[in-house]
Amino acid sequence: MNKETYLQELRKALKVLPQQDRDEAVEFYEEYFDEAGVENEAKVIEELGEPKALGKKILIDIVDRRYAPEEEQTSEVVPAPVPVMNTQENATPDQAYAQPVNPQTGYAQQSVPLPGQQPLEQAQPKKKSSAMNGLKIALAAFFAIPLSPVVFALMIVVCVLIMVAFITLFSLVASGAAVLFSGLVVTIAGIISLFISPIAGLCILGSGLTAFGLGIFMMIAFVTLTRLLARGLSNIFGRIVHKKNRKQAAAQAV
Repeated sequence: MNKETYLQELRKALKVLPQQDRDEAVEFYEEYFDEAGVENEAKVIEELGEPKALGKKILIDIVDRRYAPEEEQTSEVVPAPVPVMNTQENATPDQAYAQPVNPQTGYAQQSVPLPGQQPLEQAQPKKKSSAMNGLKIALAAFFAIPLSPVVFALMIVVCVLIMVAFITLFSLVASGAAVLFSGLVVTIAGIISLFISPIAGLCILGSGLTAFGLGIFMMIAFVTLTRLLARGLSNIFGRIVHKKNRKQAAAQAV
């Protein structure tokens, strides 16, 4: 496997992320390959590990930081899983990766920004991802962390129930759209009827406007409920990922 193949596989492993975040993460490692040089390409691939495994670590780190309590976000910096090269001018290729690393993960323990992120003082504001995208990323990170078979089976059942809840909400949104459309049709029919029979036309027009307003209300209400459910679930799964990741990091540090 060469640099190009590795980065392509990494991009596939990060497909759950928004396009901008995925591009920045891949660009982060592409720059790292460039700094290491072609002669150290195989060494970098060996130390980074499989692209899928690295993709899972990136997802977990992103969710870990995103859902960390505010006091933790301001008081500590989480090491990113990136091996750090020796930048001494006289370093030989064999010494280039002689920096101390975590024996459990094989990665240098240095406080560096996450892949694709700038230091805090240079960070640029990003567009907030949608509630559904946030839930999708949190779920992907959750299933990337080690789980016991029993917990994994339970979470499958929970995910099925969540899917049923979202399907129900989407069906309610669709019903609201149907009421909205029918109200629009009836409203047009009522306007036409005004020229034939004003009294009947007013009744039809009133019914159409009522259905039209009810349809708008239903769609807004059910879309809002869907977003609230997605945000709540992504927050729950994100906090679980954060706690499990910190416990694992603490266990490895011992």
